[in-house]
Amino acid sequence: MKSETEIREKLTYYEGIMAGLEAGRMIDNPGIFLQMSQHFPKEAMEMLDTANRMDELIRGLPVEDQPWIRQWLGSLATFARQVLETRINLLRWILEKETEAGGVTGGEGI
Repeated sequence: MKSETEIREKLTYYEGIMAGLEAGRMIDNPGIFLQMSQHFPKEAMEMLDTANRMDELIRGLPVEDQPWIRQWLGSLATFARQVLETRINLLRWILEKETEAGGVTGGEGI
């Protein structure tokens, strides 16, 4: 059984990952990236490092393969975003329903 604190911590963690994914989509916009990096500095630096390494990796591939690799990586990021959104919504729903019932119970494996 998960406590309310554990559920809130997991929710905060997932929301941080989601913020990183969203910032990754807008990494070319310095204003948005700087704003995100104020709240999640470690994640922002990791994202920059990962983005640079991925670009280097893709540039090392044959030119004809670069577009489909970029598309494939974009599809993975989209899927990851959908999974995170589902988890975040589920955790919010659990907190909302349990708060209405007077406390968080159940939720094994969340």
